Amino acid sequence: MRASYDAQRNEFCAYVVGESETPYGLLLGNYKSYAQSTAKGGIRGLWDADTDQIIFGTHQVAYRIRSEGCGTLFPHQTKREFTFLPYAQISEFTLENRIHVTEAFYVPFGSKFERSVSFVIDLTLYNPGAQALEVAVFPWAMLVGQRFYGEAEPAVEAWCDGSFICSKNAETGAERWWGGSREPIASELSLREQVLLENMRTSTLLPEGIPGFGQHLTPEVAKLVSRRIFGAFEYRITVAPGSRESLRLAVVYHKDGKQSRDTLEQLLADKRSLHDTQRYFANRLADARFLTPSPTISRGVAWAKANMIRIVKDYPHGWGSTNSPPSDILVSRDTSWFVHGFDYFWPEFSRDALEVFNKYIDESGLMIEYVRGVSGFKTAYDLNINDDTPLHLVAMLHYYNATLDEAWVRERIALVVKLADYMLSQRDHQGLLFCTAKGVDMYGISSWRNIIPFYTLDGAVTEINAEGVFALEAAAMLCAVVGDFAHWETYANESQTLRESMMDHLFNDDTGAFVLNYDQEGNYQDNFTADEVFPVLFNVANAEQRSAILSRLLEADFVTPVGLRTISTADAWYFPSYGFGLLGGVWPDLTLWFVHALARNGFVDESVRFLNAVYETMEGGSPRNTVPGEFGEWFDGGSLSNRGMYLSPWTGAKYLWAVAETLGGLDGYRTSGRPHLAPIRPKGWQWIAAARVHWGGRRCSYVIDLVRDVIYGDMAELSAEDPFVCIYAGRDVSDEVMISPVEVGAIAFEDDKGAVRIFVCNMLDAARDVQVEFRGRSVRVSMEPGEMREVEMFGKAADRKARAAPLDVVPAPAIRR
Repeated sequence: MRASYDAQRNEFCAYVVGESETPYGLLLGNYKSYAQSTAKGGIRGLWDADTDQIIFGTHQVAYRIRSEGCGTLFPHQTKREFTFLPYAQISEFTLENRIHVTEAFYVPFGSKFERSVSFVIDLTLYNPGAQALEVAVFPWAMLVGQRFYGEAEPAVEAWCDGSFICSKNAETGAERWWGGSREPIASELSLREQVLLENMRTSTLLPEGIPGFGQHLTPEVAKLVSRRIFGAFEYRITVAPGSRESLRLAVVYHKDGKQSRDTLEQLLADKRSLHDTQRYFANRLADARFLTPSPTISRGVAWAKANMIRIVKDYPHGWGSTNSPPSDILVSRDTSWFVHGFDYFWPEFSRDALEVFNKYIDESGLMIEYVRGVSGFKTAYDLNINDDTPLHLVAMLHYYNATLDEAWVRERIALVVKLADYMLSQRDHQGLLFCTAKGVDMYGISSWRNIIPFYTLDGAVTEINAEGVFALEAAAMLCAVVGDFAHWETYANESQTLRESMMDHLFNDDTGAFVLNYDQEGNYQDNFTADEVFPVLFNVANAEQRSAILSRLLEADFVTPVGLRTISTADAWYFPSYGFGLLGGVWPDLTLWFVHALARNGFVDESVRFLNAVYETMEGGSPRNTVPGEFGEWFDGGSLSNRGMYLSPWTGAKYLWAVAETLGGLDGYRTSGRPHLAPIRPKGWQWIAAARVHWGGRRCSYVIDLVRDVIYGDMAELSAEDPFVCIYAGRDVSDEVMISPVEVGAIAFEDDKGAVRIFVCNMLDAARDVQVEFRGRSVRVSMEPGEMREVEMFGKAADRKARAAPLDVVPAPAIRR
């Protein structure tokens, strides 16, 4: 595997992997759809956000050089090399060592097609030889959508229409149109996939007289073969010596049917659709660029954002991201944690995702567990309290701090009060938030670990009460923002009271840790689990207690090379994979909470080690069962391989949050109305930098000089923890800097007089000779591993003319306090 990193734009990051180095292909998506590549480059599972339906079967392509001695090559007979990009997947292989094939798969984005349920494969055939070659291209697919579970569509008819094939749901009128940018010599339908494959094998789709072949297939006929309908095309393309020829294939679906064919024709004709998709990602990825001396963490930030872009969906009931793509299940807990990352990157999505749950809150004030984005169905699993209610308040505070949108808080303050008052109404006689569950697993677990079969975790749960302590603080701060000082005082006092109740009834002085819970019968579970991270994360325990808990979690029975186990290997409940890894497996999300807690409690190098470990694991490929560039869901606690989704929708956002609030020095819970940084000092690091980070209602760029304790930024009102001094360096002009090699980053500021400071940041992995270009001038800099250098230039035209001599590279100036 080869990885490339684009520090300056994040646009040109890539992984080049052999077919055997990755277990699967990429999951891509736009606002209305997902489509997934298989391990052999086939495309399966085209999904529609307006209906929550997979509406197209697996799409594959076979090839045949039409000359003597050449047979048809199916996907299983070719060996591919993949290039994974933030916005597309490139697959390359050769046919008979004579034709080089490139398949570019993407889901189109950009203003024209960002809401089209579609995918595209751009094929390129290159002939390096001295003779012209004719190539037969055979795309084929199942034309009916079907999940791994559930029934296929019950009433589908399909027909050939000129150059295209259409399959229509006779009940709903939904249509999917499929075709290519060239005229096929044949387009055929069959109830039997093997009929199509056999004809491809033997040369062509053209033979006649085969039963079930080439018909207009009605629902009645289709039902005879389990509602499966297949289609195929044959294209013949002559490729001249030394030349390239192309073919675009696309599938477009619309639930109303009317727009599908028009959109397909537009997509096939649009020569800029891939470019527009790339530009959309480039514009998004330019925000929230956290640069660090660690190549792994820096790549992790870029790919976290790429994952985040893919999961954003516009459902009939609002914006959100499912917990299980492709799906329309929107979970409150997950959304609250999504928001923590999106606030730094795409705060408009944070607001809209929170609004879905603001709309569906229970009349009592209980925040629901999930809502369906298509139907609006909602449930709380009959629980009176779990983590959804407190986390929603915490997320609202985090969003406010990112945007300083006081008008939004004023409009929602009654909801804040409703949520906080409901929480206070759910306390037991000892003053603790108390869950009276009536079932098991989802109906019996008041915790983030709510999918353990036949398991209960109810009563007074440490995690929920720790979140409740800070949720009441959050409610108090939001009330203070709008001048509701009566509620501010009430919730601030109640937060302290709940904290004291936790220390009195859930903290065990003998063990120096919290119990897991006491249940409805008063039975205590005092297992020491990784859930101890929550009273640390939300500062329930004092500094000494927090340090002791974190030290215990750093011991070998919890720590693995891929992250933190949910429970100890010495625990009586330990099993490395049972309950989706929640009784001994490794969840990256838990590890990232741990990262945040470590960094803010003095365990800086340990925090950085886990940030590296999390993303190194995602880059592991087949040995870890992860797809490079995607964040896997959970890992077996024994084999340490991914057992969950290849792209976990919540983990990328948490990774960005963890980096922002540790290495980035930001504090999403600090409500001061001005940017404030609390930098940490990883061993051997000279610098940390950030560009276009959304915070305080604007984009912020800054450079932390860890050698001289100076922070340079484009925020005049910036403050920082001692001993750091903040210097307003002018406006951010980093986007005007061109730098080579691309692994080196640059943050540039221009002051009112036109003087430009460019901070050139090299990662720790190698020394580099760097060329920096800015407004027509350039300078070369030799840099040691992990070094930061400052280049001074003058940005105004007159100054550039006056200073024609080569520029010197100067160190950052010493600062006198």
